[in-house]
Amino acid sequence: MLTFFSGLFLFLGGLEGSKWAIKNLVNEKIIRLILALDKHFYLSIFMGIIITAIMQSSSAVSVILIGLIEAGVLSLKPAIGIMIGANIGTTVTGQILTYPIVNYYPYLISLGLCIGVLSLFIKKETLFYIGTCLFFYGLIFVGLILMTRFFQSPEKRKLIEIILQFSGKNIILGILLGAVITAIIQSSSALTGIVIGLAFNNLISLRTAISLTLGSNMGTCFTAFLASINSGHFSQKLAKGHFVFNLLGVLALLPLFYPFEAIVRISSPELTRQIANAQTYFNIFNTIIILPFINTFISWLMGKEDDLH
Repeated sequence: MLTFFSGLFLFLGGLEGSKWAIKNLVNEKIIRLILALDKHFYLSIFMGIIITAIMQSSSAVSVILIGLIEAGVLSLKPAIGIMIGANIGTTVTGQILTYPIVNYYPYLISLGLCIGVLSLFIKKETLFYIGTCLFFYGLIFVGLILMTRFFQSPEKRKLIEIILQFSGKNIILGILLGAVITAIIQSSSALTGIVIGLAFNNLISLRTAISLTLGSNMGTCFTAFLASINSGHFSQKLAKGHFVFNLLGVLALLPLFYPFEAIVRISSPELTRQIANAQTYFNIFNTIIILPFINTFISWLMGKEDDLH
């Protein structure tokens, strides 16, 4: 158990550390980009994808958006667009974790440390954050490897198999489990890491993994709810819109679950890649089905308000 929690700690710590480093590198530029999107909804979706892929956290993006809304510099409609794009952008982490780059963690950690130390001598702040980012990326991969090793013993494999078989028999139960776990750890990327760790050891079926992934999309909205508790009217509407958007996507996919599973299955021969693809495909699907009704959705979200700000 110590191995698993050590791996989870390193994974989450590395994820948070890399977000901190990247935020210090590009945060001001990101905010300037966000503020420029007030009248360009579709561009706001695209920028949401890019920004979240860079920051590796839709939760972090939601907190920034709430701060900008509270400051009175961003209206609700582009904020919704960025949040929609953030759902797609956050799947990049899962895609990265399935590539062999995970095995190169010693080089990432060493290179990050060397760049960080060098930056102290030449006093280059940007170089320091680049080195720090590489170092924390290495920690993410170490954490994933440790979590993977934890499941390799026969006793652990049997326990996990029993739990997942129980939830795997019921898609709804798997979705709820994914939502609860993600709400607790406040990171859909962390749950993706755990699921991919299970997949490396063939301890999870694609069907169960998809169910957990769908649930994680709802659970990740919990961070925005927390951030909006003491915030204003529009920030609360953004948090509500994020949750309802993801919920509608899950409900729309349920009747198509088995065809969706079949499409994901043929997308790659490797289970780990299939899981990462499922997360990406779902969020693209969710975006496509909401776009024709986006004005209706935002009008409903605004209620009787006439102005979007």
